[in-house]
Amino acid sequence: MSETIFCEVESGRIAYSRIPAEAGGTRPVVVLLHPIGVDRGWWDEYIQDWQHHFEIVTIDLRGHGESSLVTTPVSLADHARDIAAVLEHAGVTAASLVGVSMGGMVAQRVAIQAPTRVASLILCATAGGFPDDVRPRILARGDMNRAGQMSEVVEDTIARWFLPDTSRPDLVERCRARLLADDWYSWSANWQAISQLDNLAELGAVTQPALVIAGDADASIPPAVSQRIADALPLGRFISIPGAAHFGAFDMRDVFAPVFTDFLSSLAH
Repeated sequence: MSETIFCEVESGRIAYSRIPAEAGGTRPVVVLLHPIGVDRGWWDEYIQDWQHHFEIVTIDLRGHGESSLVTTPVSLADHARDIAAVLEHAGVTAASLVGVSMGGMVAQRVAIQAPTRVASLILCATAGGFPDDVRPRILARGDMNRAGQMSEVVEDTIARWFLPDTSRPDLVERCRARLLADDWYSWSANWQAISQLDNLAELGAVTQPALVIAGDADASIPPAVSQRIADALPLGRFISIPGAAHFGAFDMRDVFAPVFTDFLSSLAH
């Protein structure tokens, strides 16, 4: 992981890294936002390829990695304010936001709340909202009212995020270790935030180019749920990746990375 920089926000501090483009000069900035439960280090393999062409900012969402723990209820809007604060702290005027799962939900909120900070969006394995009958099931993935143990949820979580025959069992073990080290309250509070997701009605005002990507084997967020984001965005484009699970962006990086790169490069040129 690259050198950690801290940005002070009202609730504590947000950890991020800024990786300059190896080619030097002025390059487009790409901000990478991770799923719930993991951290910014999950983007390291992408950085190896992209730092030749882009300046990259990776951020630990509140309650993750080296950022402050969540100690009171938090919302996706709060996370979006954190991201905007980091961009201001880093001196970034506008960036392409790439978010997977919860990271994609937060990226949508940044585009809604701070549109001048956003040049484009890649929203992967994510949703713009949920039916009301689904929200209690999402909320039940954590419990802010008791001191639970992450071991209670790890195996069910991994089963939703990876296929049993994934080609990257190393990532499964890495994910298991990361989840077991997580803070229970932060995990639960972030699931509460996800359960309240309701972006779709506001996405019509987001006029930046956007690529929405789903995996057709995603057990957490089916492609039809992701497609509703693309349908709501004026410049939204939708792609479904055959055989990809929820963490397909990471365990099928050889498939996802060219799609991401083509979109970002087309904007850069």
